[in-house]
Amino acid sequence: MAASVVSLSVQTGSGGFAVARQVAERLRFRYYDWEITSEAASRAGVSPNEVIAAERVPGFLERMMRRLGAVSVTSMEGGPGFGEPSPALVNTAVLSISSDDYRPIIERVVVELGQLGEAVIVGHASQYHLRNQTSALRVLIHGSPSRRTERLADERGIDRKRATELVKQSDQDRHEVLKRVYHFEWLDARMYDLTIDTDRIPLDYAVETIVAAAKALP
Repeated sequence: MAASVVSLSVQTGSGGFAVARQVAERLRFRYYDWEITSEAASRAGVSPNEVIAAERVPGFLERMMRRLGAVSVTSMEGGPGFGEPSPALVNTAVLSISSDDYRPIIERVVVELGQLGEAVIVGHASQYHLRNQTSALRVLIHGSPSRRTERLADERGIDRKRATELVKQSDQDRHEVLKRVYHFEWLDARMYDLTIDTDRIPLDYAVETIVAAAKALP
């Protein structure tokens, strides 16, 4: 039985987004990342920015401001889904209800896509939401902070200092939200069927490996 859905968790700067798109193309699956955020927002009747905010753990000051009933938040670099929506879409959003109210909607969208099949899903805690689906192949794309910083700086045309900050902040955000909300360690190999270190494995070979694993899933 081949995999009907591939879930990818991607460290910033690992090249994982490019790998995910190529895997979708090779398997002729649909690619889902920002689309999940958009669909969840549509179902909730809110801006996608509010759903983005639901996929991160707010800081202490933000939590205090929420208790006072007036807080504006901007998205960080995604959430567990951590795709990168257009900057035009990532403006300040005022939370009208708790972020906790959006997470079940995101989960339903991910599970439904998993059940529908022929999908490559990036982020959105899909490795957790699809953990009981035997036809799901769960993959982690990772690398060292130094190599990811180099790649991110090259891809975005930014200096190394800024790239270092983005990599560090992204890692911290993802670790915190998955630990606090879903109670598992993001980089725990037991959450995945396959992990690929792009420091050592070229991106094209990573694609080939994932495609082969998806086709050979027992």
